[in-house]
Amino acid sequence: MDENIPTNSSFREYFASILRDAGFDVQIYLLEKDSDPMVLAENAYYVIAFQVFDLWSDLTDSVGRIEMDFSALISQHTDTPKVWDAYLILVCRSNIHGRQEFNELSDMLYNTRYTRKIVRYGFEDSISKLSEVARPFVSLREARSSAKGRDPLRLLEAKMIESGLDSKDRDTLHRLITIFRDRGNLDGN
Repeated sequence: MDENIPTNSSFREYFASILRDAGFDVQIYLLEKDSDPMVLAENAYYVIAFQVFDLWSDLTDSVGRIEMDFSALISQHTDTPKVWDAYLILVCRSNIHGRQEFNELSDMLYNTRYTRKIVRYGFEDSISKLSEVARPFVSLREARSSAKGRDPLRLLEAKMIESGLDSKDRDTLHRLITIFRDRGNLDGN
């Protein structure tokens, strides 16, 4: 066996490291008996399960059981609002071929009875493509972090001043923003 070819375990570890670096609590979990372990990751917004398969047929044979087990695991924690923000991410190293496999992919993606799924294929030995799969979850965290440091009212005021307000209108705008900050509305009450 070529030592340069990444194993499925390498794919799991790499994906786990991406999410861990993005602030997720990550663990390796045996969700389904007689299957490879999965990556389970959770942060304040999402619960994610990740599994990698060598062959498309392995993925299609397992997806139903994995989805039901993941759904059952999530439902055990019904006190969390993240039940609706759970994603099952399935990666297949081989490509899909033909209409039947494309239809299987479509059926998986549109069947959200238990959980939402993200299914990617054709990874072969390109472990770095996992960054693309994780990007929606990582970039949202980065966007939320950068948004926390912004004051939307100050940004609005700056945009309006940029648009060419004269000094009288600038004073009125500043007073309105100050009133809104103090009262939470612009009502005269």
